[in-house]
Amino acid sequence: MAQVASVRGSVDTAELGSTLMHEHVFVLSTEILQNYGGEWWDEQARTDGVQKLQAVLQCGITTIVDPTVIGLGRYIPRVQLINEQVPELNIIVATGLYTFDELPHYFGYRGPGTILEGPELLTDLFIRDIREGIADTGVKAAFLPQVRGRGEGPDTRRRASREGGRGNSPRNRCPDHRPHQRRASDRDPSVVLGCRVC
Repeated sequence: MAQVASVRGSVDTAELGSTLMHEHVFVLSTEILQNYGGEWWDEQARTDGVQKLQAVLQCGITTIVDPTVIGLGRYIPRVQLINEQVPELNIIVATGLYTFDELPHYFGYRGPGTILEGPELLTDLFIRDIREGIADTGVKAAFLPQVRGRGEGPDTRRRASREGGRGNSPRNRCPDHRPHQRRASDRDPSVVLGCRVC
């Protein structure tokens, strides 16, 4: 059977079971977390994510697809730590870049046709995440989400979409990425955070 990359390694697609197609384990602002998170965030004591994922399992869900990419606070070691505590759950992660207005300066000023020129960094980043793994975690991205935000400039959309398509990875499209809360089930009042799925 076909295999798909997950946080804990490759999984046979026949064993994925009931799947939630768009669930963020965490969505964080990295700069806020690093500068002000000490007041409200204890990385080692973070248990609410584990409790929510255990509630998902109790509802019969065995796989979640997490489209958290750069720009949404993606940090794979954090997701690995949570997944270790809920090993029955497959978590499939993405590569990509989440932006509404413009590319982050690091990418916006580098690449063909920019002030600093050079190769298209987004291409290398997305392909490496899919083929080799994200950062030094060994966790491979399985797909590339595509979010069409309001106010994105044409260059941002063109570069992020074009370069994302070169990774040869399936896309998960969400045209109206609005956070909301949804209950795991009527029987279980545990709140599962997610977004409106297209």
